[in-house]
Amino acid sequence: MTKILEFRAILRAYYQKFQAVLDPLMKFIVAFAVFHMINKTLGYDTRLVKVPIEIVLSLLCAFTPSSVLVLFAMILSLLHVYSVSSILVLIIVAIFIILYCFFFRFTPKYGYAVVAVPILFPLNLSYCVPLLLGVTANPVTILPTACGVIIYHLFHIINTEAISEVSNLDDTLELYMRVLDALIKNRQMFLEIIVFSLVIIAVYIIRSLKIEYAFEISIAVGAAVSILGFLIGSLKLDTSGKTGSIILGSLLSALIVLIIQFFKRALDYTAIENVQFEDDDYYYYVKAVPKIDIAVPHMRVKHINNRQSQEKELSEDQEIQDQEQENDDNET
Repeated sequence: MTKILEFRAILRAYYQKFQAVLDPLMKFIVAFAVFHMINKTLGYDTRLVKVPIEIVLSLLCAFTPSSVLVLFAMILSLLHVYSVSSILVLIIVAIFIILYCFFFRFTPKYGYAVVAVPILFPLNLSYCVPLLLGVTANPVTILPTACGVIIYHLFHIINTEAISEVSNLDDTLELYMRVLDALIKNRQMFLEIIVFSLVIIAVYIIRSLKIEYAFEISIAVGAAVSILGFLIGSLKLDTSGKTGSIILGSLLSALIVLIIQFFKRALDYTAIENVQFEDDDYYYYVKAVPKIDIAVPHMRVKHINNRQSQEKELSEDQEIQDQEQENDDNET
């Protein structure tokens, strides 16, 4: 355990030292993954499906707030759809405006939750998002999580529809109605929104309790709520074939969030202190749980060359001679 804590201390020290570089780098990687996913999923406009464009947009997002990434992702998606259907893009614009108004109005700093859900869905790790938000934020993050789920399913619906085969207004209107109807009747999408919301609320409530290991217990309970919620919903929707992936994805997501929580905050519940003090108006009872903080071990490497060795030997010989001379003088 000591080695793990030392490794954690080293990583935290390096992160604090190079935070000015690591933060933009991580934002760049996330943005590049988002733009690449959009180009791969939609990709109707071949002029936009180019790595230099993805790099330029990612560089802009690396030094701007997360809400800018959401805005750029929406614009890129609209440009792809507009290249094949200028009428269908109207419904996409309307949906994006509604989602962006809710997101920007209440949770502008949680833009990464909106883009993380579509990215993690294909990896079966989307369960990480509600667990992590429940541990680190509050229930208002249900809004960006729901936005991410809706955007993922909207992209999936558009990708499955034969948009490129639309040639006249009647076909476009028919496609318009199919996309809207598929989105409204998507019971799987609503199930995911409900379960993710329950997970966020459950994790937030438990980790706010004044109990030992509240964060770890809340993550475990959140994973259990996720598994039970999706299993019950899968039985209702007759999609029991996904049972294994639901359990595996939820457990793996819980493990990832536990690791993130460990590197963010590690508490020593064996050294709890109960403190009492007062001021002019109140008398306070405080329960203090110390954080585990191990000093980073410093390694000192001493380089010894031939010259230093010779100098050391001469110095030792000189000391011996001086000592012998001093002994002779004393005897005399």
